[in-house]
Amino acid sequence: MQNPAAAGPLQTPERLETRLAVVAGLYVAALVSPALTLAVAESLRLASELLALGLLGVVGILVTVVVTRLVTRRGELVAWLHSTWVGVLVPTVGILPLLGYAGDAFLSLAFFVSGLQAETAATLVGAVGFGFGLVACLLGSLLVTMGRNRLVAATVDTDEAGDVAAEWTAGWPRRARLGLLLVVFAVATPVVGLAVWRFGWQALMPLPALGVTTILVASTLAGERTYRVTPAGLEQRRETRFTVARRLTPWSDFEGFTLTDDTLVVHRRSLHLDVRSSRWDISIADSNVVAALDAHLDRRKS
Repeated sequence: MQNPAAAGPLQTPERLETRLAVVAGLYVAALVSPALTLAVAESLRLASELLALGLLGVVGILVTVVVTRLVTRRGELVAWLHSTWVGVLVPTVGILPLLGYAGDAFLSLAFFVSGLQAETAATLVGAVGFGFGLVACLLGSLLVTMGRNRLVAATVDTDEAGDVAAEWTAGWPRRARLGLLLVVFAVATPVVGLAVWRFGWQALMPLPALGVTTILVASTLAGERTYRVTPAGLEQRRETRFTVARRLTPWSDFEGFTLTDDTLVVHRRSLHLDVRSSRWDISIADSNVVAALDAHLDRRKS
């Protein structure tokens, strides 16, 4: 089934498997069920925390079931998740409940330590909503990965997709990795300085967590992955101990490729980052890779 929302030759399935639909249902439930429960708890002035938690569970289950049934019938959802900006937005939406319920989480902890009782159960529901925000971030990332994997499978892993012209495994060259670190440092330094000037040294408290996150993102971006030249586009596959993430970019989203002494660069259109591979990693298959790319893209002078 060809979906008009998909770019170029990308194919979407008629239906989605239950596992992906359940993840989507849990993701939506983690985002909206605390807010729905809070609305009911505050309107009824519920004082029983046990009753509020039970209500939260019922609302969460109902939202999960409804969303799961809807998603199962919408195979075109994976084309929507293929978008770069959607892929960033879906996991980061979970930050909103983290910010919105941070006060309730602090109050709930204070009541627990002091042994005092909150006036209503809304504070506890808000604290749970804070935790659900973290869960939503994780589920959103998993949902994007699963959706993209399903889209690649529907497009490439079929008899009609044609043969893979070339395949190689590589990461960014050392010079490009160093350049990425310098860019991150150049951007982060004035931001941190401005935060310290505006809010004082307390602004450095979240710095270790942000630093670790930045390092993980940078290492993922520049890390080793497997590339495949297919008739539909360039597939990127990254495997970890627990997950496999696949991404297929149509040839229409590229503007050509360049060979330098140490790097193969496949140029993306618009503001997307170019695809970079160390020629040292692909030296054995270098001629086959160049020939396969020549069949789809124009070669630029280095």
